[in-house]
Amino acid sequence: MMSNLNKASAPTVDGTEKVYHLQLAAGDVPKYMILPGAPERTLVIAKDWDEAKEVASYREFKTVTGKYKGVDIGTTSTGIGAASSEIAIHELSTLGVHTLIRVGTTGVIQPEYDLGDLVINTAAYRKDGTSDTYIDPAYPAAADEVVTMALMQACENLGYRYGVGVGYTVGSFYIGQGRPIGRNEEGLDCGSEPAMTERACVIPASEPESSETVYGSREGYWPSFADRLIPDLQSAGVVNIEMEAAGQFVVGRLHGLRMGAIFAVVSNRVTDKWGDAGGEEKATKAATEAIKIIHDWDKNGRIELGLTDGLRVGARNDRDR
Repeated sequence: MMSNLNKASAPTVDGTEKVYHLQLAAGDVPKYMILPGAPERTLVIAKDWDEAKEVASYREFKTVTGKYKGVDIGTTSTGIGAASSEIAIHELSTLGVHTLIRVGTTGVIQPEYDLGDLVINTAAYRKDGTSDTYIDPAYPAAADEVVTMALMQACENLGYRYGVGVGYTVGSFYIGQGRPIGRNEEGLDCGSEPAMTERACVIPASEPESSETVYGSREGYWPSFADRLIPDLQSAGVVNIEMEAAGQFVVGRLHGLRMGAIFAVVSNRVTDKWGDAGGEEKATKAATEAIKIIHDWDKNGRIELGLTDGLRVGARNDRDR
């Protein structure tokens, strides 16, 4: 009986060789994988493949495998944030995966980006929380250079406008990204995308007192550092804000994996715009094409690039426009 018990250090699904969270066993997934956050996005990614089938779904982790242009390919959702991403990356690593591409959405803090543009992060500021449990905060969160080059080449092949730069990964969607909580001075909820100049959220003085107990400040919560968060990031040349990349870069690299990331711009905090504008579909297609490119480079033993400045945000001809 004791021999059938799980090991707390490496739990599996009872009575099987399947890893605990992903519900997958060796041989269930290929070596090249795409990591979206939302489970439903795995099916969006796979619709562009030549073959696809769902092989597992448990909690936030849904896995689909198939073929694209003759290459075995897969996708596993990770949920929101770096903590659940760490679980997916570790368990995929134990199954023999060696190349991962994060695909998702992001908000930009530079004015030259439009909704629907793509962002490829070369590195990320580490405020995710999870990576600090792995290694000292001074350790860099850097994307794999081969994956990064392949993502750039994929955007060029597909004719997509894209930018390359450093991102800011934070384990928060509201205060940690400079969004107030509570109510603003006009009495509107602050859960919507605020303008860059939005002030701290306060409850109007004329609002009637409630008989219910109120915990915390009736003026909402707005720490002093939040006023300078986005301006400071902008001055450092940070391109975008999201919630996974830094943690995934660090965890992936420390597992010996190649890890990169591409994001669709769905928000511009400078122009105060929000919307998909087709970016999510482009990001998923670019990630799939990048897997094919990396596979071919691996097979041929050499990297072949054909990059221009024509589609890259911030490139010389883009600055001259």
